[in-house]
Amino acid sequence: MRTALAVLALATLAAAPAHAEVTAQSDNGFAVKHSVTVAVDPDAAFAMLRTPAKWWDKDHTWTGSADNLYMDAQAGGCFCELIPNEATTESGAPQRTLRGSVQHMQILYVDPGKLLRLSGALGPLQGEAMAGTMTVSLAPIKGGTRLTFEYVAGGFMRMPQGEMAPAVDGVIGAQASRLAMALGPLVGGGGADAPAISDAEPELAADTDAAADDAGGSVSSLVADLEPDDAVSAGKDEEPVAKPAAKPAVKPGPAAGTRPLARPSRDRDPEEGGR
Repeated sequence: MRTALAVLALATLAAAPAHAEVTAQSDNGFAVKHSVTVAVDPDAAFAMLRTPAKWWDKDHTWTGSADNLYMDAQAGGCFCELIPNEATTESGAPQRTLRGSVQHMQILYVDPGKLLRLSGALGPLQGEAMAGTMTVSLAPIKGGTRLTFEYVAGGFMRMPQGEMAPAVDGVIGAQASRLAMALGPLVGGGGADAPAISDAEPELAADTDAAADDAGGSVSSLVADLEPDDAVSAGKDEEPVAKPAAKPAVKPGPAAGTRPLARPSRDRDPEEGGR
Protein backbone atom coordinates (compact mmCIF):
# COMPACT_ATOMS: atom_id res chain seq x y z
CA MET A 1 0.00 0.00 0.00
CA ARG A 2 2.82 2.43 0.85
CA THR A 3 4.51 1.67 -2.48
CA ALA A 4 1.29 2.31 -4.39
CA LEU A 5 0.79 5.62 -2.59
CA ALA A 6 4.38 6.65 -3.31
CA VAL A 7 3.97 5.91 -7.02
CA LEU A 8 0.70 7.86 -7.10
CA ALA A 9 2.35 10.82 -5.37
CA LEU A 10 5.24 10.87 -7.85
CA ALA A 11 2.88 10.68 -10.80
CA THR A 12 0.81 13.55 -9.41
CA LEU A 13 3.90 15.72 -8.90
CA ALA A 14 5.25 14.92 -12.39
CA ALA A 15 1.97 15.92 -14.02
CA ALA A 16 1.24 18.88 -11.77
CA PRO A 17 0.69 22.09 -13.73
CA ALA A 18 3.81 24.24 -13.90
CA HIS A 19 1.63 27.33 -13.47
CA ALA A 20 -1.85 27.41 -11.89
CA GLU A 21 -3.94 30.21 -10.49
CA VAL A 22 -7.23 32.09 -10.44
CA THR A 23 -6.01 35.06 -12.49
CA ALA A 24 -9.10 37.26 -12.06
CA GLN A 25 -12.31 37.23 -10.05
CA SER A 26 -15.28 39.53 -9.53
CA ASP A 27 -18.95 39.36 -8.58
CA ASN A 28 -19.94 38.36 -12.11
CA GLY A 29 -17.08 36.20 -13.33
CA PHE A 30 -13.62 34.72 -12.96
CA ALA A 31 -10.63 33.49 -14.96
CA VAL A 32 -8.23 30.60 -14.30
CA LYS A 33 -4.98 29.58 -15.96
CA HIS A 34 -2.91 26.38 -15.98
CA SER A 35 0.24 25.37 -17.88
CA VAL A 36 1.90 21.99 -18.37
CA THR A 37 4.94 20.86 -20.35
CA VAL A 38 5.00 17.60 -22.29
CA ALA A 39 7.75 15.65 -24.04
CA VAL A 40 6.20 15.63 -27.54
CA ASP A 41 6.06 18.16 -30.37
CA PRO A 42 3.04 20.50 -30.78
CA ASP A 43 1.45 18.42 -33.55
CA ALA A 44 1.44 15.26 -31.43
CA ALA A 45 0.14 17.23 -28.44
CA PHE A 46 -2.68 18.69 -30.53
CA ALA A 47 -3.64 15.24 -31.83
CA MET A 48 -4.12 14.06 -28.23
CA LEU A 49 -5.87 17.29 -27.22
CA ARG A 50 -8.58 16.77 -29.82
CA THR A 51 -9.21 13.19 -28.56
CA PRO A 52 -10.76 13.80 -25.09
CA ALA A 53 -11.81 10.14 -24.72
CA LYS A 54 -8.12 9.33 -24.11
CA TRP A 55 -7.47 11.80 -21.29
CA TRP A 56 -10.61 13.57 -19.98
CA ASP A 57 -11.57 12.53 -16.45
CA LYS A 58 -14.64 10.24 -16.47
CA ASP A 59 -15.71 11.78 -13.16
CA HIS A 60 -16.44 14.97 -15.08
CA THR A 61 -18.73 13.40 -17.68
CA TRP A 62 -22.51 13.04 -17.71
CA THR A 63 -22.44 9.30 -18.42
CA GLY A 64 -19.55 8.30 -16.16
CA SER A 65 -17.46 7.09 -19.11
CA ALA A 66 -14.87 9.07 -21.09
CA ASP A 67 -15.36 6.63 -23.99
CA ASN A 68 -18.53 8.53 -24.90
CA LEU A 69 -16.62 11.78 -25.52
CA TYR A 70 -15.67 13.04 -28.96
CA MET A 71 -14.52 16.28 -30.56
CA ASP A 72 -15.08 17.60 -34.08
CA ALA A 73 -12.05 19.91 -34.13
CA GLN A 74 -13.19 22.52 -36.64
CA ALA A 75 -14.95 25.86 -36.30
CA GLY A 76 -18.57 25.19 -35.34
CA GLY A 77 -17.70 21.63 -34.31
CA CYS A 78 -18.72 20.00 -31.06
CA PHE A 79 -16.93 18.75 -27.97
CA CYS A 80 -19.76 16.42 -27.08
CA GLU A 81 -20.73 13.30 -25.19
CA LEU A 82 -23.03 10.54 -26.38
CA ILE A 83 -25.65 9.24 -23.95
CA PRO A 84 -26.31 5.56 -24.67
CA ASN A 85 -29.94 4.49 -24.65
CA GLU A 86 -30.59 1.05 -23.19
CA ALA A 87 -34.20 0.91 -24.41
CA THR A 88 -35.10 -1.97 -26.71
CA THR A 89 -37.73 -2.65 -29.31
CA GLU A 90 -40.45 -5.31 -28.98
CA SER A 91 -38.08 -7.83 -30.57
CA GLY A 92 -35.39 -7.01 -28.01
CA ALA A 93 -33.07 -5.13 -30.41
CA PRO A 94 -31.45 -2.00 -28.96
CA GLN A 95 -32.90 1.28 -30.20
CA ARG A 96 -29.60 3.00 -30.90
CA THR A 97 -31.33 5.83 -32.75
CA LEU A 98 -32.83 6.96 -29.44
CA ARG A 99 -29.52 7.65 -27.75
CA GLY A 100 -29.00 11.13 -26.41
CA SER A 101 -26.10 13.56 -26.37
CA VAL A 102 -24.81 16.58 -24.49
CA GLN A 103 -22.58 19.42 -25.64
CA HIS A 104 -19.74 20.29 -23.30
CA MET A 105 -18.36 23.08 -25.51
CA GLN A 106 -18.46 24.36 -29.10
CA ILE A 107 -15.33 24.89 -31.21
CA LEU A 108 -14.63 28.54 -32.05
CA TYR A 109 -11.04 28.61 -33.35
CA VAL A 110 -8.70 25.90 -34.57
CA ASP A 111 -5.06 26.29 -35.61
CA PRO A 112 -3.60 22.75 -35.46
CA GLY A 113 -0.46 22.55 -33.37
CA LYS A 114 -0.90 26.12 -32.12
CA LEU A 115 -4.30 26.95 -30.67
CA LEU A 116 -7.74 25.56 -29.85
CA ARG A 117 -10.54 27.79 -28.50
CA LEU A 118 -13.90 26.52 -27.27
CA SER A 119 -17.03 28.15 -25.88
CA GLY A 120 -19.26 26.65 -23.21
CA ALA A 121 -20.25 26.49 -19.55
CA LEU A 122 -18.65 23.37 -18.10
CA GLY A 123 -20.33 20.99 -15.65
CA PRO A 124 -22.89 22.54 -13.32
CA LEU A 125 -22.32 25.98 -14.90
CA GLN A 126 -24.36 24.70 -17.85
CA GLY A 127 -27.53 24.90 -15.78
CA GLU A 128 -26.91 28.56 -14.95
CA ALA A 129 -26.95 31.70 -17.08
CA MET A 130 -23.20 31.47 -17.50
CA ALA A 131 -20.94 31.70 -20.53
CA GLY A 132 -17.40 30.37 -20.69
CA THR A 133 -14.47 30.42 -23.09
CA MET A 134 -11.50 28.08 -22.88
CA THR A 135 -8.35 28.75 -24.90
CA VAL A 136 -5.63 26.11 -25.14
CA SER A 137 -2.39 27.39 -26.67
CA LEU A 138 0.57 25.22 -27.66
CA ALA A 139 4.13 26.55 -27.85
CA PRO A 140 7.26 24.60 -28.81
CA ILE A 141 9.97 24.59 -26.16
CA LYS A 142 13.26 22.74 -25.85
CA GLY A 143 12.44 19.05 -25.57
CA GLY A 144 8.69 19.31 -26.12
CA THR A 145 5.65 21.56 -25.87
CA ARG A 146 4.08 23.90 -23.34
CA LEU A 147 0.25 23.80 -23.20
CA THR A 148 -1.57 26.65 -21.50
CA PHE A 149 -5.24 26.37 -20.52
CA GLU A 150 -7.16 29.60 -19.89
CA TYR A 151 -10.82 29.48 -18.92
CA VAL A 152 -12.88 32.65 -18.52
CA ALA A 153 -16.47 32.45 -17.27
CA GLY A 154 -19.06 35.11 -16.51
CA GLY A 155 -22.78 35.75 -16.08
CA PHE A 156 -25.43 35.10 -13.47
CA MET A 157 -25.52 32.04 -11.25
CA ARG A 158 -27.55 31.08 -8.19
CA MET A 159 -24.50 30.27 -6.08
CA PRO A 160 -21.64 32.45 -4.85
CA GLN A 161 -19.04 32.79 -7.61
CA GLY A 162 -16.37 33.11 -4.97
CA GLU A 163 -17.01 29.47 -4.11
CA MET A 164 -17.26 28.30 -7.72
CA ALA A 165 -13.97 29.81 -8.98
CA PRO A 166 -11.66 27.57 -6.89
CA ALA A 167 -13.70 24.49 -7.83
CA VAL A 168 -13.48 25.22 -11.55
CA ASP A 169 -9.79 26.02 -11.16
CA GLY A 170 -9.23 22.59 -9.64
CA VAL A 171 -11.13 20.83 -12.45
CA ILE A 172 -9.22 22.63 -15.23
CA GLY A 173 -5.92 21.90 -13.48
CA ALA A 174 -6.79 18.22 -13.10
CA GLN A 175 -7.71 17.90 -16.78
CA ALA A 176 -4.46 19.62 -17.83
CA SER A 177 -2.51 17.22 -15.62
CA ARG A 178 -4.29 14.19 -17.12
CA LEU A 179 -3.45 15.41 -20.62
CA ALA A 180 0.20 15.80 -19.61
CA MET A 181 0.25 12.26 -18.21
CA ALA A 182 -1.31 10.88 -21.39
CA LEU A 183 1.37 12.56 -23.51
CA GLY A 184 4.30 12.12 -21.14
CA PRO A 185 5.35 15.02 -18.90
CA LEU A 186 8.56 16.84 -19.76
CA VAL A 187 10.88 16.30 -16.81
CA GLY A 188 13.17 19.26 -16.13
CA GLY A 189 11.86 21.07 -19.18
CA GLY A 190 11.01 24.30 -17.40
CA GLY A 191 7.59 25.65 -16.63
CA ALA A 192 5.47 28.53 -17.77
CA ASP A 193 8.53 30.78 -17.93
CA ALA A 194 10.45 28.50 -20.34
CA PRO A 195 10.99 30.49 -23.55
CA ALA A 196 9.33 29.21 -26.68
CA ILE A 197 11.70 28.30 -29.50
CA SER A 198 10.19 30.90 -31.81
CA ASP A 199 10.85 33.59 -29.17
CA ALA A 200 14.57 32.81 -29.12
CA GLU A 201 15.11 32.82 -32.88
CA PRO A 202 15.34 36.64 -33.43
CA GLU A 203 18.02 36.93 -30.75
CA LEU A 204 19.99 34.11 -32.36
CA ALA A 205 19.77 35.83 -35.74
CA ALA A 206 21.01 39.11 -34.23
CA ASP A 207 23.97 37.34 -32.67
CA THR A 208 24.82 35.78 -36.05
CA ASP A 209 24.78 39.18 -37.79
CA ALA A 210 26.96 40.67 -35.06
CA ALA A 211 29.46 37.87 -35.47
CA ALA A 212 29.60 38.51 -39.21
CA ASP A 213 30.25 42.23 -38.63
CA ASP A 214 33.05 41.43 -36.21
CA ALA A 215 34.62 39.15 -38.81
CA GLY A 216 35.11 42.09 -41.16
CA GLY A 217 31.78 43.25 -42.59
CA SER A 218 28.35 42.08 -43.59
CA VAL A 219 27.56 38.80 -45.29
CA SER A 220 27.13 40.51 -48.68
CA SER A 221 30.57 42.08 -48.46
CA LEU A 222 32.09 38.74 -47.56
CA VAL A 223 30.45 37.16 -50.61
CA ALA A 224 31.78 39.95 -52.84
CA ASP A 225 35.30 39.28 -51.62
CA LEU A 226 34.98 35.71 -52.80
CA GLU A 227 34.45 36.69 -56.48
CA PRO A 228 37.19 35.25 -58.76
CA ASP A 229 39.64 37.75 -60.20
CA ASP A 230 38.86 36.88 -63.84
CA ALA A 231 35.19 37.75 -63.24
CA VAL A 232 36.11 41.45 -62.90
CA SER A 233 35.80 43.13 -66.33
CA ALA A 234 37.75 46.20 -67.50
CA GLY A 235 34.64 47.53 -69.25
CA LYS A 236 33.05 47.10 -72.68
CA ASP A 237 34.73 50.13 -74.35
CA GLU A 238 38.28 49.33 -73.37
CA GLU A 239 40.48 47.28 -75.67
CA PRO A 240 42.35 44.44 -74.12
CA VAL A 241 45.97 45.23 -73.45
CA ALA A 242 48.29 43.16 -75.68
CA LYS A 243 51.04 41.35 -73.95
CA PRO A 244 54.62 42.24 -75.16
CA ALA A 245 56.25 39.68 -77.46
CA ALA A 246 58.75 37.46 -75.81
CA LYS A 247 62.39 38.24 -76.68
CA PRO A 248 64.43 35.42 -78.23
CA ALA A 249 66.73 33.74 -75.83
CA VAL A 250 70.43 34.64 -76.34
CA LYS A 251 72.97 32.00 -75.63
CA PRO A 252 75.68 33.43 -73.40
CA GLY A 253 79.27 33.33 -74.78
CA PRO A 254 82.30 32.26 -72.80
CA ALA A 255 83.21 34.60 -70.10
CA ALA A 256 86.46 36.56 -70.35
CA GLY A 257 89.49 34.79 -68.98
CA THR A 258 87.93 31.36 -69.17
CA ARG A 259 89.68 28.43 -70.83
CA PRO A 260 88.23 27.22 -74.11
CA LEU A 261 86.66 23.84 -74.07
CA ALA A 262 88.80 22.47 -77.05
CA ARG A 263 92.29 21.25 -76.12
CA PRO A 264 95.17 22.79 -78.23
CA SER A 265 97.33 20.39 -80.33
CA ARG A 266 100.66 19.35 -78.84
CA ASP A 267 103.84 20.97 -80.32
CA ARG A 268 105.90 18.53 -82.36
CA ASP A 269 109.37 17.62 -81.19
CA PRO A 270 111.95 19.90 -82.90
CA GLU A 271 113.91 16.90 -84.02
CA GLU A 272 110.92 15.63 -85.94
CA GLY A 273 110.31 18.93 -87.57
CA GLY A 274 112.17 17.95 -90.72
CA ARG A 275 110.63 14.61 -91.10
